[in-house]
Amino acid sequence: MEHLSKNIYQNINKIISYMPNSSTLVKREILINKRTKCFILYVTNLCNRKSIELHIISPLLNKVKEDLETIDNPAEYIMQNYLSVSEATIIKHLDNITVELLRGKCLILIDKTNQAILCDTSDIPHRNIQESNIEKTLRGGRECFVENIEINLALIQNKVKSNKLRIERLILGTENNADAAIIYLDGVIDPVVLDTIKFKLNRIKKLPYILCTGYIEQLIEDFPYGFFPQLKNTEKPDKVVSDLFQGKAAILISGAPYALIAPAVFIEFFQGFEDYSQRILTSVFVRLTRTLSAILVLLATPIYLCVLSYTSAIVPIKLIKVIYNSRLGIPLPPFLEILTMEIAVELLREGGLRLPTPIGQTLGIVGGIVIGEAATKAGLVSPTTLVVVSTTVIASFLIPNYEMALSIRFLRFPMLILAHMFGLLGVILGFYLIVIILINMNSFGIPYFAPFAPLNYSDLKDTVIRFPLDKILRKPKSLKIKKGKI
Repeated sequence: MEHLSKNIYQNINKIISYMPNSSTLVKREILINKRTKCFILYVTNLCNRKSIELHIISPLLNKVKEDLETIDNPAEYIMQNYLSVSEATIIKHLDNITVELLRGKCLILIDKTNQAILCDTSDIPHRNIQESNIEKTLRGGRECFVENIEINLALIQNKVKSNKLRIERLILGTENNADAAIIYLDGVIDPVVLDTIKFKLNRIKKLPYILCTGYIEQLIEDFPYGFFPQLKNTEKPDKVVSDLFQGKAAILISGAPYALIAPAVFIEFFQGFEDYSQRILTSVFVRLTRTLSAILVLLATPIYLCVLSYTSAIVPIKLIKVIYNSRLGIPLPPFLEILTMEIAVELLREGGLRLPTPIGQTLGIVGGIVIGEAATKAGLVSPTTLVVVSTTVIASFLIPNYEMALSIRFLRFPMLILAHMFGLLGVILGFYLIVIILINMNSFGIPYFAPFAPLNYSDLKDTVIRFPLDKILRKPKSLKIKKGKI
């Protein structure tokens, strides 16, 4: 710990040595009461300069009449009597002073005293609160998180006016010193789950840099090589609040317009926040549609390949005639035909994501139509194959969580290979392997496949189907860790 010196120039030189090439560091020298030297330091593009001039420089130049050399604690005296900033603290050492200046704070150094004043004058540029472009909702709040952690915390606090709300701050990364926060409801979250989250976050604090929630997610999840996401991410404050009341914790980091929700279970990735704003039957219908779409994405093309190559007897004769007639003249074997179309679709999808929104949408729609039409006319792909692949593409858009949709799309390729090698038996084997993996996974000590495995009847009320709100507005029993599980 490097303490402040009573020599103001020694302190200035030390700070400059910490930030040697910073062209934005302002060092303003003034004389208090025309006799005591004072330096005001701040980073110009991170501070409100008008606030510094009005609430710090002006009072020090025009209002201080005392001889500071005769006062025991001049820094504390000035802070209490002359500074009109909302937040100010006395510091006696230079530890983390670079971090504080880069947070938009202003440092006041006074000659012949080993204390300094740190004032919050931050005015960091940030994006205004806007409507989400990714997580669209028909009923619910339109606002979404931004890259400023203070604004994101304010959005959550505005929705949870409870004395149970807890916000614990921490700094992640030794080089970028990113501000992060854990948000939870005391008495609602399981203490063991909370301790597990804190332990894993503390374990990654000493890494050189952590830039976004994606870094945190990969570093703290239980199965980093798993197929499925083990934490939810969202840019909607109302989704975070809903999960807090379910006994979960949210993780925010500066510079990221997303929050991580932990723990997470598999079935939650197929549920939408608007499900709880709709009528029961409508909500159940939508959830069943999503479940069916996930099954289609995973199994439609592998089963279609089995029908073409192995088990045509399971399909009605009239339908199999149509399928085989459509394949007359196709030079590619069924496996390569389906695989080629699947890869082409993924190329179009990824290309559309990387382009600006209007161009990307046009590429996805027009490109798909053009390639499909051209491939069919050229006799490279049969119309039935095009219909099956297109159906799986549309079905993948029904999965609300992008990370889960991406995982299921990826698993479709191993399932295709199993179907090609072993037929329907390979598809069944692959499906069972996926279920076994899900059953054996955990998210911060919570079974990932809950409430199906282990089976919890009370929590089945809010899974693929949904009971009335008065039956489900409570903390799920599946989110409580039994003794001896960790």
